[in-house]
Amino acid sequence: MSELPKGPKPGARDTSFFPDPMIDHLLRAVVTLTMELSVTRERLKSLESVAGIDSHALDSHQLTPQEEQARAAARRQLIEATLGPMVSRLKNLSVEAD
Repeated sequence: MSELPKGPKPGARDTSFFPDPMIDHLLRAVVTLTMELSVTRERLKSLESVAGIDSHALDSHQLTPQEEQARAAARRQLIEATLGPMVSRLKNLSVEAD
């Protein structure tokens, strides 16, 4: 397999390459989510294999209230990391329009 070309250095989250900056934010969100999903799937399969867990047993697992709170916090953090720049941009545009 050939080596991929080196991309540009990471820039600020508000750097735009497309005429509409929202396209940049959307692209970043999709790439981030794709990377997160890929890693999560790999780790889950490894964990199931090492622990000898049936994936159907995971579907019926009941969370404690503390686990639910921790997952909700992690979900909010993921949403902020992926969609935050778009939301900020939309808020700034609506303020500018007023």
